[in-house]
Amino acid sequence: MTLVELKKSIHERIDNLDDERLLKMVNDLIGGDNAIYEVPPEHAKDIDQGITDVKNGDFITLEEFEQRYEKWLKN
Repeated sequence: MTLVELKKSIHERIDNLDDERLLKMVNDLIGGDNAIYEVPPEHAKDIDQGITDVKNGDFITLEEFEQRYEKWLKN
């Protein structure tokens, strides 16, 4: 399929879509409206907690994680 054919095929599929959520996802994917991802409020709290944990040194390194959970990582 040539680039022109691919564009035409995609354009036709988009023209026939009636799913607003999917169209918004496609728009975001191609950078429409400057595509700034907004974090849902229910996730923002967890992200803030993670940032606080890192600032307070409350984390382990990948190496520490691998040592602690080596038996599960080998499966």
